[in-house]
Amino acid sequence: AIRNLAYDPDPAVRKAAYEAELSCYDRIKDAVAFALNSIKLETISDCQLRGYASPLDRTLEKSDMKRETLDAMLGAMEEYMPKFRQYLRAKGKALGHENGLPWYDLFAPMGKSTARYTTEDAKRILVELFSTFDSELADMVARAFDEEWIDFYPRDGKSGGAFCAGVECIGQSRILTNFDGTFGDIVTLAHELGHAFHNQCIRTHRPLNRDYSMPVAETASTFNEVLTVTAAIQAAQDKDEKLALIESQLSDACQIICDIYSRFLFESSVFEARPQEFLDADRLCQLMLEAQKKAYGDGLDQTCLHPYMWLCKGHYYSGSLSFYNFPYAFGGLFARGLYAKYQQEGEKFVPLYKEMLHATSVNDVEDTAKIAGIDLTDKAFWRQGLQSLADEIDLFCDLVK
Repeated sequence: AIRNLAYDPDPAVRKAAYEAELSCYDRIKDAVAFALNSIKLETISDCQLRGYASPLDRTLEKSDMKRETLDAMLGAMEEYMPKFRQYLRAKGKALGHENGLPWYDLFAPMGKSTARYTTEDAKRILVELFSTFDSELADMVARAFDEEWIDFYPRDGKSGGAFCAGVECIGQSRILTNFDGTFGDIVTLAHELGHAFHNQCIRTHRPLNRDYSMPVAETASTFNEVLTVTAAIQAAQDKDEKLALIESQLSDACQIICDIYSRFLFESSVFEARPQEFLDADRLCQLMLEAQKKAYGDGLDQTCLHPYMWLCKGHYYSGSLSFYNFPYAFGGLFARGLYAKYQQEGEKFVPLYKEMLHATSVNDVEDTAKIAGIDLTDKAFWRQGLQSLADEIDLFCDLVK
């Protein structure tokens, strides 16, 4: 509940929530540090016994992904880090901060969008939009609304967030959202319907060939998001509305670039240090701050970071899911790179896109991408998605001047 207040429009509430969050970790930090040390040492030992060079190598094997692909993606991200720091400084300055953005204002809303939508509006917008891309996708979206695949509204006892699950025995999917009428809720629907379309694309495979790895799991969903938000930004006439749309997208992108990179650096440093030393809570905070400073640089106020990010992310505490971070960056940038390719190639890209989704559950990620003519081990591909975000950062900086 406190972390959700990071999105509150009142800056005093955001700051108070941040301070309350940090103070509450102090009473549990030692116990959680013991847990993290035990889990990471067990993971290291397990990997050694099974013949893996490192926990990262095991994760890459589970992801059906080569180290060269990860290196190319991270290398391209590092090249574009200064651009994201420019966005963070511009946002900080617009909010009255001269020394970079303080952590508690990372998710501060900007601009204003007062439009409200019904689920019927959402159906109309998405079906019309996706019809311009692919009739098969548009037909599935219409079917999802008409056949009541979607549990739309929040209610007591219902889980928050959004989710999509395939129901393979009847050839459908089921979607959970918490729709309250904002444009962001339409984007969420587009995202979850992307998962449903991915399920549909792999349904012709045999049952044991319908699982895809984590890096490609967000491909169709994020591609749908990019389609939806890009169209909305282009259609927006009001400056405040355009700023709200762009800032929301850049805020999300900053998470999958800067924050994910910091989490990757932190987990790498823990695995490197753990065989030689027990990492107490203060040492873990130190490693996290070092990772954040390297990832965010002068984009953030160096005196106001989040030393306890190691404690509030459950991903670090799974022995079987080490490095549950870089797949987020992969999914977001892969989808953006695909969208850039669609803009270049037009209609002839669409059948390749669907063939590629079909192959995700039986190919490694590199062979999947080759179907669309993409070499994932080449930085040039990753730069395409990053450059599209860099262009939006330039637009954002102009809007907040």
